Amino acid sequence: DCPFPPPRPLFDDITDGKANKMKEGIFSRTVKPSLFIGTRGIVASTAAYALGSKQSDDAKKVKRVREVMKMGADGALIVLDWEVPLDTSSTNNSNSNSNNNNSNNNNASNSSIDNIDIYKPNSITKPIILLLHGMNNDSTFGYIRSMMRTATDRGWIAVGMNLRGQDGLHQVKNTTPRGYNAGYTGDLRGVVEQLEYRLKRRSGGINRKSGKRTTLNNARDSNSNDEEEEDDDYIGGPIYLLGYSLGANIVTKYLGEESLHGTLPKCIGGGAAMGNPLHIHSGTIAFPWNMLLGAGVKRSILQNATSLRKHHEPGFQHAMKKALLAPTIGKLDDAAAPYLIRNDSYPPYATRIGFKDGEEYWWESSSHRYVGHVSVPLLKISAQDDFLVFGQFQRKLNHCLENPNVVVVKTRCGGHLGWQESPPPSSGGGEGGGLLGGSGSWSD
Repeated sequence: DCPFPPPRPLFDDITDGKANKMKEGIFSRTVKPSLFIGTRGIVASTAAYALGSKQSDDAKKVKRVREVMKMGADGALIVLDWEVPLDTSSTNNSNSNSNNNNSNNNNASNSSIDNIDIYKPNSITKPIILLLHGMNNDSTFGYIRSMMRTATDRGWIAVGMNLRGQDGLHQVKNTTPRGYNAGYTGDLRGVVEQLEYRLKRRSGGINRKSGKRTTLNNARDSNSNDEEEEDDDYIGGPIYLLGYSLGANIVTKYLGEESLHGTLPKCIGGGAAMGNPLHIHSGTIAFPWNMLLGAGVKRSILQNATSLRKHHEPGFQHAMKKALLAPTIGKLDDAAAPYLIRNDSYPPYATRIGFKDGEEYWWESSSHRYVGHVSVPLLKISAQDDFLVFGQFQRKLNHCLENPNVVVVKTRCGGHLGWQESPPPSSGGGEGGGLLGGSGSWSD
């Protein structure tokens, strides 16, 4: 009785033989976790969190830059950490008469990054992978840095999105009294809209028939006849979304919301969700993780206390004090729920404030309610020894299996986000240590 058509299968335009061959090619690589780390869930998770946070940047291959993006909904500041692969061939050509010393290498790097113009409209020509970290994490964590380097080794642009108030370098504080949560997709939507605007198009982003610049807002405001007139012939992109844990829930929910109503930007090529619980319910998290997660959220509240104090409503201040005194993440969510930021699940996805209680927040935020509508390829990976979310994931697995666009992979080990227990190799391809052999094979 659903009024919406079922999602289009991934392999509906190729023969069964080719589809099977494609599937085998993606998942045929041997997965070899290290014996003493990769096969132990908690240890692997710890290694993946710490790995890469102190990796040195190779200035000859990549350029790391930061961008602070302001959200239109409420003025929140979102920090984006870019890792851009440098075009060594063009760099060498432009500096063919230069000596190979350190100063010339720096000039070459600056020249190369200037040629990419990642900030300008209609300028990005490379594929982009946008990464969202997990709860109480940020883009400086090892698994994010490792995946970003794996992407740039393949010539992609990697963008680590720090959820509001989660700048790992502590340079940008949350400017609003609203922190991130598991269900708010407005910030991700705002970032994707900006990145789409920067992708290079054959027409320069101008509609050939109307002469107007094509934007995501124009697409949503137009009717079906106008959509045929739009020029979405991208040279740049596509954009792939990769979320971890809480970030995986946000990515899945965003893809489901947009796909359900036909507003998903055409530049979105697909997504991957690592360690997604599917069903959010902090009240069921076992000891000691419920207390540890709660302590991490309290730390974030204290770090952004300056902006929180600017909200003078007595009920809000009482809720924050109650949240700080809550012993577990479940109690904390329940205390803060009436003042959490949220968005409508239908266009124009308007921003709202507050849930009745924790139960309503958990239900509304759970991505299992949206995964069945995802219309682009979505890879979901979960580890059988994930001590934090595997039980919740397994109970809602049927919602993933009902959608032919969703591929589900269960690994025997890996813990919670522990697949990247060792760094990727210095160059793309090849084999290295760790669960993924340093290759990031599941993301190819």
